[in-house]
Amino acid sequence: MGDPPTFELAPAQHEDIPRLADIYAWALLLDPTFGFSYASEAECKMRMIVILEGRIGDPTWQHIKVVDKSTGMPTAWAGWNTPNDAQIREYDESATARIRNLEEATSEDDFDSLPRAPPSIQETTDRWLAKWTVGKRHILCKALFTDPSFQCQGMGSALIEYGNRMVDQAILPIFFQASPFEYPLYAKHDFETFEHLDVDLAKFVPGEIDYDKGYGNYHLRYMVRLPRTLPETS
Repeated sequence: MGDPPTFELAPAQHEDIPRLADIYAWALLLDPTFGFSYASEAECKMRMIVILEGRIGDPTWQHIKVVDKSTGMPTAWAGWNTPNDAQIREYDESATARIRNLEEATSEDDFDSLPRAPPSIQETTDRWLAKWTVGKRHILCKALFTDPSFQCQGMGSALIEYGNRMVDQAILPIFFQASPFEYPLYAKHDFETFEHLDVDLAKFVPGEIDYDKGYGNYHLRYMVRLPRTLPETS
């Protein structure tokens, strides 16, 4: 028998929001997009606090935290959105409008695309996602972050497996936009790439000249996992 897990999963509460925002910022600091996405770590945390305050408690959202048993502190978390029929119609309409107008700015509460990146990236996300989801029930994995000091302990896998069980019970597909760092873990847990996008980060960094700041290609993958439980047939 293996050692018992050193952590447990639990629903995130409103009082967890500051800690979850910390984890978000600490995890994102390791990503090369952080330097041009946020002016500071404090700005990054505040943006996530605002987002979570509008989502935790919303019945169409589910947020799960990982709690380290030795400290009792959250060390990782994930968020999933299962839009209702009205929200699906609203999103389909807004996505269509964004696709038709590439100059429209991305939503401030949308954190599955690169913050402050050109609207064309969000347009690409909308276009590809629409191929699979327009007018259909589905689940979106919108966030999964682990405190870097607790990575490689199975917490991210535990959260993905939780989401996969939720998908199987709901008999719905789940979608995720994966960074280069997230892709291997999701591929390991049966997510498949249906589209991908190469982004030249150097084009979006102020003062970047001939790649002198080290920014280069960033490979985004749009991934899906279909439910493993088939609907009953009459």
